Amino acid sequence: MGNIITLISYLTAKEGFKFVFTGPTPECLKCRFNYVCNGKLKVGQIYEVVKVYGIRNKCPINEFVETVEVREASIEVAVSRKVAIEDMIISYNKVKCDLSNCSNYSRCVPQLIVRPVKLKVLKVLNSVNCPKKLELSNALVKIVEVL
Repeated sequence: MGNIITLISYLTAKEGFKFVFTGPTPECLKCRFNYVCNGKLKVGQIYEVVKVYGIRNKCPINEFVETVEVREASIEVAVSRKVAIEDMIISYNKVKCDLSNCSNYSRCVPQLIVRPVKLKVLKVLNSVNCPKKLELSNALVKIVEVL
């Protein structure tokens, strides 16, 4: 899929910013910009801002929204070593872990994945040194389907 023109909060309209689309609010459904803001984005998908156009419009939710170009983003997550194979498509579940002070935690329990998804492993990066002795690898992945 190609890049998408959309509108996001002016506070987050910066190249490289990644976000997950959680869907429109009830206020969005009444707004004249609803289709531009929400019409082409997929709920549960992670997007990255690749260009900021500097065009602002008033928004009942975010004060102002800014026109940006986004693409579906890749992120780094920890996956079982058994499925850490480049080009493999996997059903993904976050690692069950309560060690929030662990250096691996943000990859084991990524905040940008908010619902069950299928991921494509783009690149296997390295083994995870897990304090719980789980056999994990860090991988660069992209969502291919939101379940």
